[in-house]
Amino acid sequence: MRKVILSLAVLMAVAGCGKKIPEPENSKVAIQDVSTLKAATTVSSVRNSDEDFRVKTFVKGNSVYVECYLKNYSFSNVNAGNMATVTVFIDNHKKADMKTAAFIVKDVPNGMHKIKLEILNGSGKKTGLQKEFDVHITSSI
Repeated sequence: MRKVILSLAVLMAVAGCGKKIPEPENSKVAIQDVSTLKAATTVSSVRNSDEDFRVKTFVKGNSVYVECYLKNYSFSNVNAGNMATVTVFIDNHKKADMKTAAFIVKDVPNGMHKIKLEILNGSGKKTGLQKEFDVHITSSI
């Protein structure tokens, strides 16, 4: 009986290890221009050629979900010397200062809007890193 149980355990371990581990979904994301957003729910991303500042966006209803990837700056207290703040502008009007890499811009009115993200360093000075993209918010009713 022990041999049967041991054989089944080994067989299950071999079968489980034989499968290929899947790659993350966003590792080979196709880059597209955010200005093509037409639907109420859209996923897109913008990439800077030098990879210092990348942005991914997701529009759902009247909210814009934003993820920022910064090469030389951090949003955690671990690297306090290179802390970053993201200033969010909608149609050239300042909306908020965000201190996290991922955030949601809520209550964006219907229509086409230009969103600008500008990175400030720990002392509040501009770093020169910024992204602009267009979003089209449509009524979900």
